This record gives sequence, C-alpha cells and structure tokens, in this order.
Amino acid sequence: MHWSGTSPAEQGEIALVQEAVRVLGENTGFQSQLRQLDPALPARHEADGILDLIHDGRTTSYLVECKTSVDRKIRIDQIQRRLSDVLRERQLPDLQGMLVVPSITSELAKHCREIGLQFIDTCGNAYLRSSGFFVFITGERNESGQLAVKGAKGLTNTAALRVVFVLLSQPGLINAPFKDIARCAGVALGTVYNVLEDLDTRGFLLHRGSTQRRKLIEPRRLVDEWAINYPTTLRTKLHERRFSAPDRDWWKTFGPDAGFPFVWGAEVAAEKMTAYLRPATQTLYIPSDQMDGAVKALVKRYRLRPDASGEVVLLEKFWHCDDAVVSAMAPPLLVYSELLAILDPRTQETAQVIREKFIDASFDSP
Repeated sequence: MHWSGTSPAEQGEIALVQEAVRVLGENTGFQSQLRQLDPALPARHEADGILDLIHDGRTTSYLVECKTSVDRKIRIDQIQRRLSDVLRERQLPDLQGMLVVPSITSELAKHCREIGLQFIDTCGNAYLRSSGFFVFITGERNESGQLAVKGAKGLTNTAALRVVFVLLSQPGLINAPFKDIARCAGVALGTVYNVLEDLDTRGFLLHRGSTQRRKLIEPRRLVDEWAINYPTTLRTKLHERRFSAPDRDWWKTFGPDAGFPFVWGAEVAAEKMTAYLRPATQTLYIPSDQMDGAVKALVKRYRLRPDASGEVVLLEKFWHCDDAVVSAMAPPLLVYSELLAILDPRTQETAQVIREKFIDASFDSP
C-alpha cells in the first residue's frame, strides 16, 4: 500500500480496501496496490485514492470511492456521478471508477452492473471489466472473522439528533468548522465527525472539491426523520417539568422581562409564528443552568403549581445557537416536530403551515 492515511477516516478506508482486495486476490489471483490522489491538483469533487489491479502482467487503474454501506440504488447512482466528475475534472481518462464497500446485496450488485459502476466488497462480491478480464460475483455473504465495519446508525441517538437539528435549523452551518457545529449542538468534536460520516454513508451529505465543502442532500427527507425521532429519543432526555397555572392566559403577559433566557416551543411558538392556533399548552425551553431560577420566578409571578399533567411544560434547551424566525421562538423544525407529536387535527394543520412557510422555504433559498 502506498497510502499513508493518518486520520481515523483514512485508516478505516485503507483497512476496508485492504480487506476487499485480499478477498478479491484469493478468488481471482489479482494483485494490487493503493495510491493517493495528487493533492496538488485542484478539483471540485474528491475520491479516496487510486487502486491498481494487476492481472496477467497487465495493470488496470481505478479511482476508488469507499463507503461503509450502500442501501439504495439512488445512492449508487450518486456515487457513479461523483466518480465520473472526479475523472473528468482531474483529467484521468485512463482510469475507471470503483466502489469499495464492506458488503453489497445481489440486487444492488446487479444495478451496479446495469449502470456500469464497478465494485468490490469484503465478502468477495465484485464487478470488474476491462480489456483481458471480466469478473461478476454476487450472493457472497460475510463470514465470521472478516472485517467488521460499522454500519449506518441514522437518527437513533440524542447526539445525532442534536447535530442534525442545528444543521437543518441553520443550513449555512453545514460548512462551518467542526468545533462550531459541536458548540451549537452541545456535543463533543468527535461526535460531529461521526454524525457527518453517517450522513455521508446514508446519502444525505455531499463533499465538494479539495476544500471539502459540504452540502446536505434531500434535506426534506432528513426533516421527516428528525421530526419522527425527536419526541421519543431526545425530548425524553430533557428533564421535563410540568405545572398548571390558575390563569390560562398567563403566557400572554410573559416576555423578555422574565429575568432568565428562554424560548417558546410547541403551541405558543406556533401561535406567535402563524397567528393560527390558540395554545392549549405552553412549552418553554430554558438553559439547564438557569432552570432552577426560572422555576422559582414563574412560581412566584404566575402562581404555578407542580402538576404531572399540567399544561405548562418546562424543558432544557438542548442547542446553543439561535437563528429564530421570530424573537424568543424555538427553531421551526422543533416546533413542527412538537405539533406533529400532539396528534391533534388543529396542531397537525398548523404544523404543515410552519413546514411550508419556514422549513421548506429555507432549503429553497440560495
């Protein structure tokens, strides 16, 4: 191997290619070597390296794209387009594109063959064609002792939900330094790397050029996934406190003079954003280090009483950057998810208004 990657991502890619070509060699007799792309050559798109396959004394070179998993035909189509872009921009007419993955299903292997995307995996499946050879192996499955590769996780944990929330709420943040994303999401730096890698694996993230500028792909589908998972995965960790208030309209006189930082969520936020909903519940997001003081102030001023089924809901604010459409409002994505979770026709309709006016419209902006 001629690729001396030092980052965790590069080391993982090297291990993946090493295992895939080892199995390929056992099955076909191919020898190989992996080389880095010349970093001095500018390009808008990038790939992971160049793989030379040697068979019967002849060398065929491939531009390699490594993925920890592929599960959709559209993802394979995206990879093929990306490899074609790199080959064209770097002026590499003698190379062919190759996908390297831990495993690929027979259906997706057939699709690769249909569109002409060559591939190898660590199970022994392969599609290779060049002057002097043709290889097409499918149906091989992973066996005990082969390379263990971490699959895509999706939005199944609180850290992923935090990171994706700030990226969807502030689309411009996608190209910010990892440390800025980590600060806004309230997670560790390594968590941001892992979540973005997972988004890339699942086909939601595109890297562009030598500067590795990033772009979210299909953000509306990611919004759907976030909205479904927030109530059951992240919200349950926000140490909910409930109260009831003698005056059901107390929230109308509550504002910036509260004495502590807060933002409205759910129905009150929806009412202020759309003037379309009379709130039956009032939800406040408050920084965790301000929560005790906020409770004391609200109890004193509005005579709130602890009530497990009360209409006043206090939750810990889990993000640390603000891009509110309306002052003191939670980001529209959060309000949208909360309204859907209420399962009430009146909130469902308002949720769609917020989705169209504030969320989808943000992705249409240049």
